[in-house]
Amino acid sequence: MEIIKIKQRIRKFNQENAPFYIVDHDNGEFSLCLPLDLLSEEYGLYCQDAFDAYAAEIGESAYSQNGLKTHGSGYEWEAAFRETFKENANIKNILFDCEAGGFFCYTNDLSLLEDFGSRFKDICENTKRFTPIVSAGIKNMVAWEAEQERLMKTVRGQLLRNPTTVFEIMTPNGNIRIMPEDSRALLNGNQKFLSIDGVAYAADELLRR
Repeated sequence: MEIIKIKQRIRKFNQENAPFYIVDHDNGEFSLCLPLDLLSEEYGLYCQDAFDAYAAEIGESAYSQNGLKTHGSGYEWEAAFRETFKENANIKNILFDCEAGGFFCYTNDLSLLEDFGSRFKDICENTKRFTPIVSAGIKNMVAWEAEQERLMKTVRGQLLRNPTTVFEIMTPNGNIRIMPEDSRALLNGNQKFLSIDGVAYAADELLRR
């Protein structure tokens, strides 16, 4: 009976919130989907206005040299979705699997997906509301990506990316070998200093290198 109710709920959502739709993966997870290439021309253009407005805001053309839209990828839809629900603690229960051609997210909470999905649809169909959300969302995404790029150039970033790797780090006083157990201790704050030939290095300073 519960399976039947779930299917009925999903069918109702999909009918009322097209072109957004929910998929039951039969493993306890549900996806909210919006493949951009399946949007009708009218619907796509209607929502695209907010992304074109962002292009104009930052001084870019809405079209690339090959005639494609410069903004409005699935990743930027994700940015708008995150911005829409950034104050809602439940956003942490949503995982994203977006790509250039589509917006996709999933969770094991069907009610949450129904709620977020229907509310997001209403917002993105209101250009006046959607435009500032798109702008703020993309700017936050760009800033986050820049910070991640900066982080990956540091010792902290490399330890986060490769937690099981043994690192050799050169310093003016010699090399430091960081074992996987050292990485964990440094990253969680349990190890405040590393010593080389009697010279103590603050963990925070080392991680920023």
